[in-house]
Amino acid sequence: MTDTFDWPDTPLGVIKTGAGYEFFGSDGGFHSQQTWEGEEVGNNKSGSVVATSGTLDNPLGSGDPREVSISPNPDPAVNPNYSSYGYMGGGPVFQIPEGMPHSGSLLVTYHAELPNDSLYAALGLAASSDHGRHWTDLGEVVRLNQAYAVGLDGFEIGDGPLVLSPDHKYFYLYFPDWLANGTLHTANATGASTTTNVSVARAPVGSVLEAAFGPEPRWSFDQGEATLARPHTVPFEKLYGGGWKLQPGLGGASTDLSAKSVYSGYIDIHFNTDIQRYIMIISNDTNFAYAESVDALHWTLPVLLGNFETIAAYPTAVGLGDDPHVLGRQFYVYFTHLPTDGTGWTNGSLQRLTLTCASGPH
Repeated sequence: MTDTFDWPDTPLGVIKTGAGYEFFGSDGGFHSQQTWEGEEVGNNKSGSVVATSGTLDNPLGSGDPREVSISPNPDPAVNPNYSSYGYMGGGPVFQIPEGMPHSGSLLVTYHAELPNDSLYAALGLAASSDHGRHWTDLGEVVRLNQAYAVGLDGFEIGDGPLVLSPDHKYFYLYFPDWLANGTLHTANATGASTTTNVSVARAPVGSVLEAAFGPEPRWSFDQGEATLARPHTVPFEKLYGGGWKLQPGLGGASTDLSAKSVYSGYIDIHFNTDIQRYIMIISNDTNFAYAESVDALHWTLPVLLGNFETIAAYPTAVGLGDDPHVLGRQFYVYFTHLPTDGTGWTNGSLQRLTLTCASGPH
């Protein structure tokens, strides 16, 4: 149950099914906690994980959207900040492939906002073992280097997808970072910005999946004491100064992977099998830009794709083959478009671009 239907308020997650496609994205409306048809729903927060069944031409489909709030972890210590969020929603999903333990289960990257007089948010993970009918919070994985404080400038961390590293051993998670500079502003005392365009954090795939979907509940032995281990995430590490071991995902410093770019904002990254490169789509609410990388760490200078008028946000690249997360020579980019006439979500729409790459590796 929601007061409005502000969808999609994040990038999308897309899964191909036998009947078509399922699309996941946040509804930015408020979801009060209540009993609905005998089940407790809502978490007294804005944001959610909405699932729709449709086609690439009609993602909303003809049926009712399935609206699900992210539930607190059974162990409050997994995320002590859960009760503080005013917004908690996500869309980018990773589905465990066939042949792996817990195949078919889902991870979603969520965007969580702390109460403030401006925007301050963190990224976390939630898990579902019933195809998105219930989501359990696993905890935060990335926070800005700038600590939370009242009076901060607003800063958008986005809500990107989990991306497999080239060797498939790690999940990469990309985001813009705000490096602390001793002020409440994104620019330091000399007026120079201390934000990054593209930063990245990583964690081992096996460790993330085992912590999220391992036998539950299970016994954990720490210093001779037995406790019940609950589903949780594992620490991510930010890339900084060429290494991964120095800066934690939660509050650590990070290196800008695209420091010379004039584009920043929402980041979406997927692998393209046709050109054998990762591709990045960036949106600053108006302009869309495109970059490529062989190793997912060293990127070409982004080039402008076009101007789509404010507000054009939350880009999601979708492949046309069996796995929508894998792109080919031609692929779609979905985005949320809100008009500037003051009507906002009332006249908002989900729009789509078609991109075609030059055939073969560059």
